[in-house]
Amino acid sequence: KMMQNVHLAPEADEDDLYSGYNDYNPTFDTEDLENDVAFQQAARTSHGRRPPVTAKIPGTSASRPLATGFGSKATLTSSMGRPMTGAIQDAVARPMTAVHAAGYTKASMRGSSFDPFGQARGPAPPLEMKNSDSSEEKIRQLEKKVNELVEESCIANSCGDLKLALEKAKEAGRKERVLVRQREQIATPENVNLDLTYSVLFNLASQYAANEMYAEALNTYQVIVKNKMFSNGGRLKVNMGNIYLKQRNYSKAIKFYRMALDQIPSVHKEMRIKIMQNIGVAFIKTGQYIDASSSFEHIMSMSPNLKAGFNLILCYFALGNSEQMKKAFQKLIQVPLEVDYDDKYISPNDDPHTNLLIEAIKNDSLRQIERERKSMAEEYIMTAAKLIAPVIETSFAVGYDWCVEVVKASQYVELANDLEINKATTYLRQQDFNQALETLKTFEKRDSRVKSAAATNLSFLYYL
Repeated sequence: KMMQNVHLAPEADEDDLYSGYNDYNPTFDTEDLENDVAFQQAARTSHGRRPPVTAKIPGTSASRPLATGFGSKATLTSSMGRPMTGAIQDAVARPMTAVHAAGYTKASMRGSSFDPFGQARGPAPPLEMKNSDSSEEKIRQLEKKVNELVEESCIANSCGDLKLALEKAKEAGRKERVLVRQREQIATPENVNLDLTYSVLFNLASQYAANEMYAEALNTYQVIVKNKMFSNGGRLKVNMGNIYLKQRNYSKAIKFYRMALDQIPSVHKEMRIKIMQNIGVAFIKTGQYIDASSSFEHIMSMSPNLKAGFNLILCYFALGNSEQMKKAFQKLIQVPLEVDYDDKYISPNDDPHTNLLIEAIKNDSLRQIERERKSMAEEYIMTAAKLIAPVIETSFAVGYDWCVEVVKASQYVELANDLEINKATTYLRQQDFNQALETLKTFEKRDSRVKSAAATNLSFLYYL
């Protein structure tokens, strides 16, 4: 009967899927109690009525063999010894390991279940609602209202309602001052929103200027310019210069333009060119043509444009310097027009898709801008040629011929024919009909857009 609890080990060291299923706690073995010496002794004597042995006192009862799956025998204490499970003794929960587990204390866990995550405490309380009556929230709402008023003012200005734009700008200024006072009461002055203050003052000054209230606009701009906390406030001296220019106070306009030029770094090339152009115009208004020509010469050397070139010709014409007029005219002719030629608007084949595309872009907004730029360039060049042709050479005919030759060598080749038509009409004004006829006859063999105009003028002359 002893062999019932003995299991032979397998010959090979293969993993047995069913190993360990026959292991059991001998404490609960009732079939083999007759072989248990300690149990039989306890049943015959008073040994079984002794108090249970605690964990501190080793068991004195005899040990009995425990059969394992590999046939070896391990000795365990008998049923009277300490139980093998984590049973509660002295109403104390036994820890899971020898080291205290997280959340386990002997005092707090006495008589209670093991709960390291504190799940028995229930859900966390709900988040506190934001107090809408707090001073910070009131300031935030007031700041939002100021921004909305500034936006409404700008929208009204863009819609042409200048009066409403000014009213909104004034209201935004009043609320912004209230906001600053409230912020100073609860926080340090460093926490004041300078960007909001700047935008409110700038918008107010702009609306004053739009309503032609120039004194109020200048005072508001002065508040921004004098405040050292606004790092870019000095640039607004350009706006102040514009107001002085409208008031025809040219000396002050030039002064403020020059101060603004000192505030703007050289990397902002386009802005500096525009300010210098304003300075040149202000000098022309005051009759200081030498200073004006210096400004326009600098512009034509740095970033040439049509307006600056034409103004430069006007300055030298006023000074009577024919050589400088020629040089300025050549600079004007060389200004890049940045307009595509008409070739892209001509269909190269009969492809219907290409033709539809060309029809769509032939008169779109970009094409209209190109036409305007080209028309403006032609007007500047024609006006400049008419102005300087009679004075740059010994006679106006020689001057016109010089202008025609310069134009023919440029991108404005078509304008050369217009200049020659203008030359013929100038002969007519001087009643030199023979020279007018000779000039117009040169167009008979040319294929140009002004051929019909020349023929009309010729017919008129023959009729007379």
